[in-house]
Amino acid sequence: MAFGTLKADTLTHSTAGSLTTDYVVNGSAKAWCSVDHDTSTTFHESFNFSSVTDNSTGSYTCTFTNAMAFSRYSAPTSCYSGDGDITNIANETTSNFRLRVFNDTGAAADVDCFTAVFGDLA
Repeated sequence: MAFGTLKADTLTHSTAGSLTTDYVVNGSAKAWCSVDHDTSTTFHESFNFSSVTDNSTGSYTCTFTNAMAFSRYSAPTSCYSGDGDITNIANETTSNFRLRVFNDTGAAADVDCFTAVFGDLA
């Protein structure tokens, strides 16, 4: 059930102070996901991602439910296998990006990863 529109320029907490809503709108992740790459290519959990595709070992395409406004968003990613993983994103478009994962020797690796996306929605 919808009750209408809430409009506010500032949020105030009784003891923690105030902040403008720009921090909420501009500073919040527009998408995030935790992906199981160890045993399958599925989301453990996600927000604003519709799918993840296994391209090959250590290479996955993550597709947004709602597109980003520009293809130059920030997508910090962390993965863990205990082998000093290195990750990067490539081929960014407004609708998806490719996540690439390498172990400490430079070999492509299938490991669980977490990604958050910051930028403007379309």
